Formats: sequence, C-alpha cells, structure tokens
Amino acid sequence: MAIHNTDEAAVRAVALDYIEGWFEGDAERMARCLHPKLAKRSIRYDAEAGETRFYHITRDDMIAFTKEGGGKDIPRDKLYYNVDILDSGKDMAVVRVESFGYLDHLHVAKIEGRWHIVNVLYTKTPTT
Repeated sequence: MAIHNTDEAAVRAVALDYIEGWFEGDAERMARCLHPKLAKRSIRYDAEAGETRFYHITRDDMIAFTKEGGGKDIPRDKLYYNVDILDSGKDMAVVRVESFGYLDHLHVAKIEGRWHIVNVLYTKTPTT
C-alpha cells in the first residue's frame, strides 16, 4: 500500500526535523520528531579498542547532543542532506537520509495520528 500524499509530506517533515534540527542545533525540532522509545544504533569498528562495537543512542541522548550544538560545527559550504522515502505503508515508512558525515535509515511510524521516528540505523561516512 502506497503512502497517502499528505502522509508523505508529514513523513518528509519528520525526517527534515531530524536532520535540519541536528545541523541547526535545534533540540525542539529533534524532540518533536523522535518517539520516546527511540532506538538509534550504529555498528562500527573502534580502532582504539581493536574491535567492532555496537553503539546505542536514546531519544534523550539525541536531544542532549543536539542541544549541545549537534552538527552546527559543520562548515556551511560542506553541509548537504538528501531525504528519500524508500518504502511506506498505511502507518509506517522507511526513510534514507544522506548528509555530510552520516547515512541514516529511519523507521517512521504513525502513532495516534502523528508520525515519529522510532528506529534509526546509521553509519558515519567520509567527510573529505
């Protein structure tokens, strides 16, 4: 089932709150797009420890990191982001957000009439 046009705009708005909120250091935008039980995860190699590690970030962590400045330190001439809705249904969507330094896959769900990000799997990308 394809997503309804008005829902597509709402899903895109949630993804933009996430990525623009991060780069603007806008904790209010970040807070409104994330579900209270958000699970944001990354699996990456920790060279210092010499092993692959599993990183988990909560909604409260994301809001705090954003409030601390988020991605505001990214040079504005290098800043970019693209939002693509990869798949959707009546009350869920998968969104790919590519930006300076990150690639995020968002699971977005419609809960009690509002769209929220419930899961994020992300990786860091080269910035040079």
